[in-house]
Amino acid sequence: MFGNDYVNEPGEEDRPKPCQVSFVYESKKGVGRAVHFNEIGMLVLCREPAPLQARVRMSLHFPGLRSAIEVEGEVVWTNPYGAEDAVTPRGMGVKFVELDAPTARLLADFGQRYRVYGTQYELFYT
Repeated sequence: MFGNDYVNEPGEEDRPKPCQVSFVYESKKGVGRAVHFNEIGMLVLCREPAPLQARVRMSLHFPGLRSAIEVEGEVVWTNPYGAEDAVTPRGMGVKFVELDAPTARLLADFGQRYRVYGTQYELFYT
C-alpha cells in the first residue's frame, strides 16, 4: 500500500500519481501519500499517523506543481496499528481547517482528477 509495492491495475498508468504528503504535529514529523481527498479533507496513507484529534500542518506535493500546498487540519480518524489493507488502510483521515477560498477551489479541482481512485474512503475525512 505504500510506495511502489502495490499491484498495477489496468488503466493505472492513466491515473494521476499520488500526492506526497509531509506533516508535522506537536514536535513530530511524518510522511505519507494521498489519492483520496477533496476540499473538506483527505486520507493520508502513512506508517505512523498522528493521533486522533491532533492538529496537523501538512505540505501537499502534487505532481506537476512547483510549490507545495500548505494546509492545516484535524485528525478525525486514525489507524496506527491495523493491517495495510483496502478495508482499513493504515493512516489518518484529516479534516481541513481554515482553508482559504483559492486553496479550497484548487483542492476541489485536484480532487475531481483523483476521483478515478474512487470515493470509498470519504467517510474517513468528511
